[in-house]
Amino acid sequence: YKGLNSAQKEAVDAIEGSVMVVAGPGTGKTKTLTLRIANILLKTQVNPENILALTFTEAAAHEMRKRLLSIIGHDAYRVDITTFHSFCNNFIKSHQEEFSHIISSENINEIDQLEIVEDVIKKLPLKILKPLGDLSYYIQPAMRAIGNLKQENITPEEFKNGIERHAEDLKNKDDLYHEKGAHKGKMKSHYKKELDNIEKNKELLSVYEGYQKALLSQKKYDYSDMLLEVIKKLEEHEYLLQFLQEKYQYLLVDEHQDTNASQNKIVELISQYF
Repeated sequence: YKGLNSAQKEAVDAIEGSVMVVAGPGTGKTKTLTLRIANILLKTQVNPENILALTFTEAAAHEMRKRLLSIIGHDAYRVDITTFHSFCNNFIKSHQEEFSHIISSENINEIDQLEIVEDVIKKLPLKILKPLGDLSYYIQPAMRAIGNLKQENITPEEFKNGIERHAEDLKNKDDLYHEKGAHKGKMKSHYKKELDNIEKNKELLSVYEGYQKALLSQKKYDYSDMLLEVIKKLEEHEYLLQFLQEKYQYLLVDEHQDTNASQNKIVELISQYF
């Protein structure tokens, strides 16, 4: 603690309320976070297991626990320091009755995902995402796009609604067509490109829906599904959210600026009670 600067000490000493640490790489953010955990345990009567610290990698979680262990001893093992995915996986396992449709499913890797997306694209009557020159050209881009949608907490239904709203907004544009000149009556090129993107997204939606159906029928799930399923259950069942909010009296997130929408939604749900 004596080695901290004044701003770091201020963050460590802020026991209650929201605290945001803004600093560049290598400036001691994780060290500050770890010392704040130690200070919370020192200054309050909260138990170590009532503190949740979320990180992005197993290596980061291990490093944080190692630092905390050097400060407070074996109680560091009682603090819940974990990655977002491990947190969600453990939550699913501890509430199996609520996740019966995926609890016995197999977690798949990137190669498995590619195979499923490839199979879905081959079976669908696509015009854009299955070009004649290379039928497999959009397999990897489609998988990445689905991954991005999941990371942003966008389900197939929400993606469909977004496409429909975009199409409706485009249709109602006042200046959709040229009113004079050589291109009179023709759709303006930037709107035509927008329309093409809508059609492309419609096909991506078909792939997304097909991918999710294939996962369900094959009893498989990917890492992003773990977060989406936990978010869904926490929003649907108040008692599950209450369980987490009662258990964790302090929530800390390492490198919070790197959270995607799904990860941040979990943080928001748990912390809205604070």
